[in-house]
Amino acid sequence: MKITFLKLMAFIAVVLFAVPAQGSAHAAKDPIPMLQSLSQVSANQIRITYDRSVDVVKAMQPSNYWVQSTTDAAPSGIATLGKDDKVMPDNALTASQVSINPVDGQNKSFVLTFSQAIPAGQSYRLIICFITVPGGAPYSGDNGMAVFTGK
Repeated sequence: MKITFLKLMAFIAVVLFAVPAQGSAHAAKDPIPMLQSLSQVSANQIRITYDRSVDVVKAMQPSNYWVQSTTDAAPSGIATLGKDDKVMPDNALTASQVSINPVDGQNKSFVLTFSQAIPAGQSYRLIICFITVPGGAPYSGDNGMAVFTGK
């Protein structure tokens, strides 16, 4: 089972880095929420908005998010991935690195509060996977990604 899981994660990593910036919706019976926007709102916070309401429990799980440095080979600052690293379960964000909270009643917008400041001038890519609509079937693909630079 561990090998099957690793193969699945390797497949997801290949898909994530072979698609345009908006990600791709893998075949699923329910609509797949996609990242619509990202903005830095404070020294240690970014606000993300999906294109539709999402399952709040899944959206608040740090393990569904990765931050990749776009310039450094090794993770630095808030990054959990270096520029050439692949998305894996063991390099996702953790609860000690970030807290995630909804900011609207529609469950479309969330604030990610990092435990450290986002380094000014550093470029990062936020990668999101496994988020579904409320009550949606499990989803094993990405929900999009966006590049941002610390302010």
